[in-house]
Amino acid sequence: MPNPASALGEAIGKSVEAEIQNIIRHVVEPFGLFVDVGGARIGKRQGQKLLLINDTGNQYQIDTVVEDENGNPLILVESKYIRYKKHNRDKGSWTCVAHYKLRTTYPTIKKSIAVLLGNWSKPSKLMMESFGIELIEIPFAEMVEATRKHQIVFDWPEKDSETPARSWLRYQKLSDPDKGEIARECLAGCREKLENTIISAIKMDSQSSKNVDQIELLIKTTHKEYFVKKFSRVTDAAKYLMSLTEDVADLKGKL
Repeated sequence: MPNPASALGEAIGKSVEAEIQNIIRHVVEPFGLFVDVGGARIGKRQGQKLLLINDTGNQYQIDTVVEDENGNPLILVESKYIRYKKHNRDKGSWTCVAHYKLRTTYPTIKKSIAVLLGNWSKPSKLMMESFGIELIEIPFAEMVEATRKHQIVFDWPEKDSETPARSWLRYQKLSDPDKGEIARECLAGCREKLENTIISAIKMDSQSSKNVDQIELLIKTTHKEYFVKKFSRVTDAAKYLMSLTEDVADLKGKL
C-alpha cells in the first residue's frame, strides 16, 4: 500500500507536470517545434521513457524536451516536487549533472529549465543556477492554497499520518477536470514567466554576435588530466590554451 503523503505529492506533481507540458506545447507549436514528453515514437524509441544519451553513453531521463524540426533538443525542462528540504540536494544534484552533461553533448540546447514545486532550500537553488539552470518556483504555500480550494489539506506535521490519508482519499475522488484545475492554480503565479522564458530561448540566435560574460574550459589532456578553467575574457582563454598545448607552432596565424 503506497504511503498516502507520498502518493498525494506524486499525483499532484504529475498533474502539474502535464499542465507544464500543455503550456509549453501551446507556446512552441506556432514555431514549428515539437514537445517530447516520452512514450513510443516510430523511428526514435520503442519504450515509454524519454532518455537522452550523452557523449560517454550515459542515459538521462528528462521530463520534457523541446525539439526542432530535425529532432535536435533545444530546451530541457524538469519539474521537481519537494516537501521536505532534507531531500533537496539529491534531486538538485541529479538535475545539475544531467543537464550539464547533456548540454556538453548537444550544442543545439539553448536553455535548461527547472520548475521547482514545494520547499526548496536556497543552497540547492543556488547550486542549480550555478550550472546554468533557470529556475521557476511554485512555493509550497501556493500548493496548499490550490488544494484547499478543493477541501484538501496539504499542510500537515511530518509525523501526522491521518491527515495525508484523508487528503489522498479526497484527491482520488476528484474528477480529472478538478485535478487539472489544481495544477493550473499551482502554476497561475509563474505561467507567464514560463511562457516568456520558452519564447526567449526559441528566438535566441546562437550565431549572432554577443558580449562574452564568462568562458569555462573543460580540459582533458593526453596525460589523463581532467580539469576546468574559467576566464572572463576570450583573449585570456586563448592565451591559456596556447600555453598548454605542445602544438602551439601549428596554431600561429590561425587565432
